[in-house]
Amino acid sequence: MNLPTRHLFILYLCISYTFAFSQNQPLGARSAAMGNASVSLLDVWSSYNNQSALAWLNRIELGTYYETRFLLPELSTQGLALVVPIKKIGVFDFNFSHFGYTQYNENKFGITYARKFGAIFSAGIQINLHWIHIGEGYGDLVTATGELSFTVQPLPRWIIAAHVFNPTRTPLAEYKREKIPTLFRLGTSYAFHEKVLVCIEGEACIHDTPTFRIGLEYHAIPILFLRAGFNSYPVSPSFGFGLDIKNFKLNAASSWQPIMGFSPQVSLSYAFGK
Repeated sequence: MNLPTRHLFILYLCISYTFAFSQNQPLGARSAAMGNASVSLLDVWSSYNNQSALAWLNRIELGTYYETRFLLPELSTQGLALVVPIKKIGVFDFNFSHFGYTQYNENKFGITYARKFGAIFSAGIQINLHWIHIGEGYGDLVTATGELSFTVQPLPRWIIAAHVFNPTRTPLAEYKREKIPTLFRLGTSYAFHEKVLVCIEGEACIHDTPTFRIGLEYHAIPILFLRAGFNSYPVSPSFGFGLDIKNFKLNAASSWQPIMGFSPQVSLSYAFGK
C-alpha cells in the first residue's frame, strides 16, 4: 500500500532531520526556552542534557515532556525522566524518549549514574538503548550508545559543564558505514544576580556545523520565571516561562525556525519530599 504524499514528506523529514540533529536532542521546556543552552543547568532534565548535573539534586523527582516540532504531530517528541538520589552512593536516573509516528519512530532508553566528588565537582555516565522503527517493510534497528559528562562549580554562582554523546561513534547501519553522530558540548552559566541567570554553550559534531547557544532566565516573582534564548544553527530564537509552585514545576516554551515555523514545548515535574 502506498503512503499518502503527506506521510512520504513527513517520513523524509523524520529520517533526514533526525539523523542530523535528534539522536541526542536536548529536552525540557526550560532548556528549550533558553535556546537549549542547557549543559550547565541543574534540574531533572539533566537526564538528557548533562547527566553529571543530576548529582547536585537531593530529592526523588519525576518529569514528563512534550514537543510538537514545527506544529506537525508526526514530528512530536515525548520524554520521561525519574531521578533517584541515594545518600553516600550517588544519583540514579531512568529516562525514556520517543520521537516520530507510526511509519517512523525513534525510541531511546537510558540508565544513568552520577556522583559528586568533593564539594565542587561531579561526573556522570549514561548507557542508552536505541530502537528505530521504519514502516513499509523496512524493519527495525536496535543499537546502543553511551554518554559522559562532568560539572564543576568553582564559585557559588558559576557553573562549568561538559557533555559527550556517543564517544565510541556507534554505527547506525552497515550501509555506507553510517554512524550515530558524536556530539561535544561545553558551556557555562553565571547568576549575575539572584534573579538573573545567563547560560552560554557551544556544541560540535564531527560531521556538522558547530552550534552556539545562549539563554537568559529572569526570576520575576517567587513562582514565575521568564526566559529567552538563541540557537545559531539552525537559526532559532526561543522564549518561554516557568511556574514553580511548591513541589511542582511547569515550564512552557516555543522556538521559531524561519523556514519551518514554531515548535512549542511543555514539561511538568514533581519533586517528592521537602
